[in-house]
Amino acid sequence: MDRKLAAIFAADVVGYSALMERDENGTFARLKAHRTELFEPEIKKHQGRVFKLMGDGLLAEFGSVVAAVECAIAVQNELAKRNALVPEEERIDIRIGINLGDVIIEGEDVHGDGVNIANRLQGLAKRGGIVVSGTVYDQVRNKLDAGIEFLGEQRVKNIAEPIRTYAVHPGTSAARPATPATSAALRRRWSLGAIAALIAFLGIAGVVGWQRSWMPATDSTAVDTRAAVDGKLSLAVLPFDNLSDDREQGYLADGITEDLTTELARIPGLFVISRNAAFRYKGQDVQLPQIARELGVRYIIEGSIRRAGDDLRLNAQLIDAGTGGHVWAERFDGKWADVFELQDTFVGNIATALKLRLVDGQQAAEVAGGTRNPAAYEAYLRGLEHYYRATPEDIVKAANHFQQATALDPSFGAAEAMLAFIYWDSSGNEPRMKALGLSDDEIIARMYAHLDAAAKHPSVGYYQILAQLLVRQQKSDEAIAALQKGIALDPSDPGTYDSMSEVLTFNGRAPDGLSYIDAAMRLDPGWTNWRHYLAGLAHFSMGRFEDAITSLEKIDMQSDEFWPKFYGLQVLAASYGHLDRSTDITSVKGKLSQIMAEFGQRDPSVLFIQNFFAFKNEIDFVRLLEGLRKVGMPELPFGLDARSKDRLTGTEIKALLFGHDWQGSEVGTGVAWLRSIGLDGTGRATFGDRSDRAEAKVEGDTMCTYFPTRFRLCDAIFRNPAGSFEKKNEYLLVGPWSRFEFSVVK
Repeated sequence: MDRKLAAIFAADVVGYSALMERDENGTFARLKAHRTELFEPEIKKHQGRVFKLMGDGLLAEFGSVVAAVECAIAVQNELAKRNALVPEEERIDIRIGINLGDVIIEGEDVHGDGVNIANRLQGLAKRGGIVVSGTVYDQVRNKLDAGIEFLGEQRVKNIAEPIRTYAVHPGTSAARPATPATSAALRRRWSLGAIAALIAFLGIAGVVGWQRSWMPATDSTAVDTRAAVDGKLSLAVLPFDNLSDDREQGYLADGITEDLTTELARIPGLFVISRNAAFRYKGQDVQLPQIARELGVRYIIEGSIRRAGDDLRLNAQLIDAGTGGHVWAERFDGKWADVFELQDTFVGNIATALKLRLVDGQQAAEVAGGTRNPAAYEAYLRGLEHYYRATPEDIVKAANHFQQATALDPSFGAAEAMLAFIYWDSSGNEPRMKALGLSDDEIIARMYAHLDAAAKHPSVGYYQILAQLLVRQQKSDEAIAALQKGIALDPSDPGTYDSMSEVLTFNGRAPDGLSYIDAAMRLDPGWTNWRHYLAGLAHFSMGRFEDAITSLEKIDMQSDEFWPKFYGLQVLAASYGHLDRSTDITSVKGKLSQIMAEFGQRDPSVLFIQNFFAFKNEIDFVRLLEGLRKVGMPELPFGLDARSKDRLTGTEIKALLFGHDWQGSEVGTGVAWLRSIGLDGTGRATFGDRSDRAEAKVEGDTMCTYFPTRFRLCDAIFRNPAGSFEKKNEYLLVGPWSRFEFSVVK
């Protein structure tokens, strides 16, 4: 029994029983003709597979969710044309539901909640209609010549949680705009229901996040203005001004801005630009129409905060950038101790002034790892202020503030996630480790402790870290599911979309990976070095080496950003290798050697690079490794011959090591070493006084092991003809940095 992520297409005939009762033979013949001439050919044309036929319907699976929806549109359009040529009583109409979810594969059959939800969705569709789930919508918006109408969250039979649902209307892309419908507020702030009242004033019936530390400011010359001020339902929240006498309280203004952004992004039908994009205008003298054009939005919110002791004053105004007119403006005075209630009331007063009814909604603190404790919230905001400064000293201060926040509110999951991220990002970073006064082992231990705590009250940050850990275990299906939850919590965070792009490419779905770069660019316009790498990786994974080179050569090799250069140069070298571009190969090898030296690897090899690309499918990592071999990169470190007759094949590795214990020592140091691997690859590794869980998998002729505290390591195995069981050196395990002699002992 296997699991995978798939787009499930469920179709059902409307009024089938009545049709059969009226004309059984004719109905059966017409349905069979539609099935063989239209339904099945279109599904096959869009790379789908019918896995179940019922009397009045069918179920199909697709590897691409975009293809599934395009197939549904094609089927409904063609069926409408056919129906127009026959009497009404002979027409066969269908409803289609599409869901993207985890499914169970058993032989040719597919089942599980992913299938059940698709079936329930078709039942919500109108005659001749298409209804898709929120997970589908998140991937297909902006890619279809179709309007998408948000239908709200629906409860369906045998599914515990409500499902976001959208109706797809072919050929009406300008008529029913919609974008992602949820957000992960890291803290509890603006009332969801009250903001819905504000949105209603704009005439909106339905709408449309914790950036990676290595993502820099974007290239301002490459801003995407495709959705400039043209009446679309889109909005940006500019950084609120700090009018307090204490200028150091700017973190409060920044916090209000960020929270309003995440809460607005939760409203179905409204597209909200990310915090990162809006904050580029902080302190800048730029006219609002220009900001709106550059960000591609119509409405802008700006405001201010003044705090004196326990007194708090908030001001905000909503501006239509198309006309320059003020839609509303409001001021509220209150006490900091009542900050959450004050803000709810503040937004509620706006709704009252507009004579709008508030809609009850679940509080953000309950759904996004937030807090209702004002002191914990303030400590969290202080932590963010230092975190964004990113110096080793500020990272220490940020960690202290986040720890204070969790002490004040142990259920503050977003603060726990920030602590986990700080330690995750500090592992191997000597300046940060020194400032924190912790060893790498201690830092990793703290990261996992805070991640476990964050899991109890998940936030978008928790899901981002979880996805990175899962993909390194080659569990990219699960990583995708985690990021989908992150996007559901905060659809305004471009970092989650960028992460999804990488994970989808590792999952073997590079075209979808490219689409998520587009989604991130819409939220946070402009190219970054990291996005150039993501685009290059996706193109490379599709065998489009020229396109990969075009993207990867745009990475600024003079920047201080290590990771885009580290990963990008490896893929760039492999691309040159596949195209046999000898001049470029010479140049890139020099740059690659330099970046590897910065990493502490002075003997780069194909084996070393294999550690960093956890592709799901063998064909993808073979493509990368073959490209590196073509540029002349040695297969193995230490001058070892990869084609030696003593090297074990993948089959031999599995037979020798899986289901056995093996014992030996490190070459050069003599430190004792013990490994135990079960038949399923799970086990334990002990090196000296350090012991860790391990999960091994054979890739080609190497064994790659995932260590929860040390991530992923790939090794080659050799026989040692001169070794003996007594000396525990019958075999040699060769890793990127070290070698171990061993014998199988049990």
